[in-house]
Amino acid sequence: MRFDVQHVTRFRFEEACGYSIHQCRLRPRLGESQRLLSWEVRTPGRGRDWTDGYGNHVRTFSLTEPHREIELVARGVFEWIEGGQDYLVFAAPEALPPGYWLRNHGLARHEASIQTFVADLADRAGDEKERVPLLHVLMRRLVEGLEYRVGATTVDATAAEALASGAGVCQDFAHLFVACSRVLGVPARYASGCLSQKGATHVGRVGHAWAEAFVPDLGWIGFDPANGICATGEYLKLGIGLDYAEAAPVTGRRIGGGQAAMEVDVQVRQVG
Repeated sequence: MRFDVQHVTRFRFEEACGYSIHQCRLRPRLGESQRLLSWEVRTPGRGRDWTDGYGNHVRTFSLTEPHREIELVARGVFEWIEGGQDYLVFAAPEALPPGYWLRNHGLARHEASIQTFVADLADRAGDEKERVPLLHVLMRRLVEGLEYRVGATTVDATAAEALASGAGVCQDFAHLFVACSRVLGVPARYASGCLSQKGATHVGRVGHAWAEAFVPDLGWIGFDPANGICATGEYLKLGIGLDYAEAAPVTGRRIGGGQAAMEVDVQVRQVG
């Protein structure tokens, strides 16, 4: 299966912005069954490409002349060879050991309410042979316990806040899955990327997010609790982190500009 991807981010400022600096994680991290046929990232200003401590491909760029709009475009084609595993496998060496991803951090931090939410699963968590079934039980619990509803939360909502509201979007489902996994002693992390709108029920035009959990002898497996499925080769991963703030496709800072608006338009089309 072949997919065409176009990922566009635009910033518009109410007034001229004198200086801005941005980081984008827009280059794919491919699984074993995926192949990149073409890919380019277009950004304005002066830029530099580097790799962060998590192994994400990052581009940092800055604009020093007055500007009222910024556009970033990532576009390319990737291929998924179906067959074999039921989930996406990553064979590349990891930058950090699994234990690092147990950190109770940021938007995916766990609190008492989350501990209570998974307390009955604690006895199964110690058995590594039960880890995959346990994670599927957790994913199903989130599917049944939370409503997918746009506007129910804000971009800075924590996992505990999403649980309390009983609703959220893919970011919230991912944060909550990560937080619950860590409570149970399972290393887990947040993944950002994109997915064809035909590939799952809940996929928006602003990108997608899911979680990855570590399973001994298998490695990192993607779980998409917003859709109740494991990540397959249709999922194109762009970044990982302890939470959304560390894996966001685009972040930035600026001087001036007044009020700002951000627009994201992500389109993934199957072309073969």
